Amino acid sequence: MAHADIDDLAALVIEPADVPGPVRRHVGACERCSATVEALSTTRGALGADPLVAPPPELRARVMAEALGPSTAAATETGTGETPPGDPVPLASRHRGGVPLWLASAAAVTALVAGLGVGRMSVGEPEAAPVEPEPTGAVLAATPLTALGSDAPRGAVEAVNASDDVVTVSVRATELGDEPGYHEVWLINVDGERMVALGILARSDNGTFEVPRRLIEDGYRIVDISVEPDDGDPTHSGVSLARGELV
Repeated sequence: MAHADIDDLAALVIEPADVPGPVRRHVGACERCSATVEALSTTRGALGADPLVAPPPELRARVMAEALGPSTAAATETGTGETPPGDPVPLASRHRGGVPLWLASAAAVTALVAGLGVGRMSVGEPEAAPVEPEPTGAVLAATPLTALGSDAPRGAVEAVNASDDVVTVSVRATELGDEPGYHEVWLINVDGERMVALGILARSDNGTFEVPRRLIEDGYRIVDISVEPDDGDPTHSGVSLARGELV
């Protein structure tokens, strides 16, 4: 049982005018080849209508070997496009790794066209400019501080780039009240379940703290100022005076 060559099926979607009439008639009558063309057409539509360029030969060989298996890929590479001689085998029973052969063929052609699309996008286009690192001293994120339960202003916070691995968090708080105790700065994760203590604010309620950049990247972006009694307990008192999320 012979089927259309994989390249002819691809040409039906990419350059249909180049496909011989016998191939067209075969595809119209062959369920397997028709399904392959349909899968190829879907992928081609997703890639867009721009002209495609041929993939490197090694890409095609690798795709065919992976999707169709060594024997079928070898037949494809030689251009025979035929199944091995012998009695026809029902398509439903011809499997490679549990996948029907006709479906594997469609996947191979689809993957090949995806490779063509990659070639199209990469040829003749300039490489993307490398991402420049943030300069030292650049503000990475900031937030106003407000009282909990209201919009009353309580200062501001900035996260400034110090190095590739370190961010400087500068806190300038105001009107925190005169409740007994000391004012401590915390970073709370946006999941609301984790927090770390940064340190104590001085009498002026200003402070600068060096923080590993990964903490900010991992979601520790909520800045909280609490009032802590002098009782030796290192955990959060549960009384927050100001809060804001770095964005």
